[in-house]
Amino acid sequence: MALHPLSLPPSAALLSQIVELLKTLLLQLAQPELLAVNVNTAWVQGVWNQQDAEWVRRFCLGGQEARLRVIAGAPPAVRQALYNEFCAQNNFEVTFTAGGDFRDFKKVVGDDQVLADAVREFFEKCYALLGANKRTGWNGYEFPGGQTISKSVYSSDFRTQPPTLEVCPYCDGNIGTPQLDHYLFKSGFPLLACSPFNLFPTCISCNDVATAKGNRPAITLGKARSMKKWLHPLFRPATAAVKIKLTGTPKDWIPKLQVADRAEQARLCNHTSLIRTLSKRWTDRAAVTFDVLVNKVRREINAVNTIDSLVKVILMDYQATRGKRSFALLDAAVCEAVLDGRPGYLEEFDDPNPPQLV
Repeated sequence: MALHPLSLPPSAALLSQIVELLKTLLLQLAQPELLAVNVNTAWVQGVWNQQDAEWVRRFCLGGQEARLRVIAGAPPAVRQALYNEFCAQNNFEVTFTAGGDFRDFKKVVGDDQVLADAVREFFEKCYALLGANKRTGWNGYEFPGGQTISKSVYSSDFRTQPPTLEVCPYCDGNIGTPQLDHYLFKSGFPLLACSPFNLFPTCISCNDVATAKGNRPAITLGKARSMKKWLHPLFRPATAAVKIKLTGTPKDWIPKLQVADRAEQARLCNHTSLIRTLSKRWTDRAAVTFDVLVNKVRREINAVNTIDSLVKVILMDYQATRGKRSFALLDAAVCEAVLDGRPGYLEEFDDPNPPQLV
């Protein structure tokens, strides 16, 4: 789900280290001879012997130690299956490009609701611990050598290059103060909660729980669970051929993502369905863009500068700043609607107060 391709920032390597820490922990939890009674903070320190002891102690607070004991108390076959599923899901690119069979973790742990809750809450807490807390002195995940990663660090690192320097990759609008969005939502896919391939900055409007994506999954439900019909910021972003097309008049226009390729068009439709506020936000923005365009053309039109020539120049600027300036895709769509001579557009350029001959 991305209208612009993204590249992982350097600090993504530290998120990968978190994934490796959790993988190591699950591997030890999968050992058949493990007794749940022996799982405590000291045991975690023994598994993570390179990590600072005080950091491990604080990691195990907030119920994490108890959740690990619940997981350790599961049958060995279940613990092994959980480890295997974690490895499969966090080999994200391979799983995604093969069709995206990211299994519901509850199918791995079976009907044990206490175990399912412990697994989900443990990994959700692992993500929550990415948040720095000055009051408690928690700085996020710390690694030997002094490297530290937190949500704020990761989000800032992501925003050092286009498009996320300014543009939300989901809607093409201004990213503002971004939120980190889980491509596959963490309550349904907690094993991917800290995966750098599942965590991207997006604007608040696109990530809103009530009106936009929220906790809905970017995945086709059902037996196939295919992801071939979905965009992904890293592995399947929208191509450069994708445009926004405006139909209707300036009074009732309808913006729609459009491309000639049928398979990609299906992905675009899924994207629009998932980010439910896109059409409304784009409609509002198009009205503003059109007013600005009309006023600019009215000021500069003369015998040499026609409506078409002026709009073409402006269109070229929007096209050149695609992915670098917010709403460039939509602003280009407004210009193209004018150049296409759509009903109701050209009439707006008539100057209501033309100069009078005296």
